[in-house]
Order: sequence, then C-alpha cells, then structure tokens
Amino acid sequence: MNDVTLPLEAAVLDRLLQFNEIDLHTVSIRELSILVNELEAHFGLEFIRMEFGIPGLSAERIGPEEEIRVLKDQKKLPSTYPPFDGILRLKKAAALFVKKFLNLDVFSENCVPTVGAMHGCLISMAIAGRRRKKADTILFLDPGFPVNKLQTKFLNLKTKSIDIYDYRENKLLQKLEDNFSTGKIGGLLWSNPNNPTWVCLKEKELEGIGKLATKYDVICMEDVAYFGMDFRNNYGVPGKPPYQPTVARYTDNYFIIISSSKVFSYAG
Repeated sequence: MNDVTLPLEAAVLDRLLQFNEIDLHTVSIRELSILVNELEAHFGLEFIRMEFGIPGLSAERIGPEEEIRVLKDQKKLPSTYPPFDGILRLKKAAALFVKKFLNLDVFSENCVPTVGAMHGCLISMAIAGRRRKKADTILFLDPGFPVNKLQTKFLNLKTKSIDIYDYRENKLLQKLEDNFSTGKIGGLLWSNPNNPTWVCLKEKELEGIGKLATKYDVICMEDVAYFGMDFRNNYGVPGKPPYQPTVARYTDNYFIIISSSKVFSYAG
C-alpha cells in the first residue's frame, strides 16, 4: 500500500461520485461498494470493508470438508445437473434441520433449495402476489432489506410497508388487520431477527400474525437468514428448547427462508 495523506482529496471523491452518478444522501450498498473499490484503486489504500456484512469468521469446517469429500467420491458430479426439485438427501436433511431447531414437522418435498435467501424471497413473493388477482400487494415490516422491494418491482407487484418502530404488539396486529381486510395483500414479508436493526418479533406478535394470515388468506414470508442469532436465548442445541420463534406454529400459510451461508458462516 502507498502512503496516503488523510483526509482524501475531495476533488477525486467528487469526480468519482459524479462519474458513477452516486448521491451520498441515498447511496445503496452496491453503489458504496463501487465507490470504495475505485477509491482503493486510485489511492492505493485499503478500506475496512463493512458494506456487505462479512465478519471474517472462519467457515465451519464440516461444510467445505463434506463438499470436498463428495466431489472426490463422485467423479461425475461436477458435470451433471441436480434434480429440478433439489437433491433428495439435502431435502431430507433440511426437514431434519427444521425439526431439530424449529421443532416443526415438515415434509421434505416442501423443502426447496434456492440460490440464496434473496432468491427464496423472490420466489415466495412471486407466489404470494399472484395467487389471487386482487391480492397483488406485498406488505413489508420495515426497516428491512431494501433489495426485497426492488424484487417486487421486477415482479410487477405493488408494495406497502409498516414501520415496526411505530407499531408493536396489539398496535401492530391492528395495523395488519386494517391492511389484510382490504383483500389486496397477498403476502407479508419480514426478517426475524430483523435486518438491519436486529429487532425481534415477540411470540405473542407471531401468534397474532399467524391467526390473521389464516383469517385473511395471506402468505407469511418469514426470512430467518439470521437464524438463532438472537443471543438472549440459546437456540443452538438441536432437539432441545428453546427453539427459534416462528410464525409457522400459528398458521399453515407460510414460507420460511433459511440461509445456509449464514448458518455455516460462509459469508454472512
């Protein structure tokens, strides 16, 4: 790295902002990444990178070691496509994971592999927003992952949102019922723990959400990418309570989106 005088030259920053059409008041994660990459290249320095939430933890070895073993044992595996609905062994393992850590009995046929939690949310919203012609709106509990709202634009679905800081417990449930009762809401999406604020829904709130979803035929899309990371409770002992809270205990109208990259610390 070169010796660089701080603060950096404002003229260079202004030029890069203008060239990339970036407004720092509304900068997105991806725009920030582009800007920092170009600043690193121009000045020959290294920034502490936090925009993608990579903590630098070593991956749990059981994951890559098992992948290596399977690739060595099955020589033709890298040159074949997986089944459309997923590898049977993996689907059964997913159902077992859900049983051990959520205490839910699910069919392995209903455990569907996707290309990350973002893809899982995309597919879930596509289904929830198209089941009934009038119910083409996805309701979000904010603050949330902004990319999900971009996905609804791609899907040509409408969006509404509720700021969870203004509505908790009975106020939240009443606000949800006000929206659900219009018949326009196809799905409700939230993350628990919340991304990016780490707010967690209470069991009573999840119960109320589940009952309302059943009453008004709304699909709950529960993004548990940060599975078990509410460290006030130890959710990490398989087959023993306490279990990760979930709306699935209170309704059959749900998708649960689980991120294996977070579970095994590959990236998140």
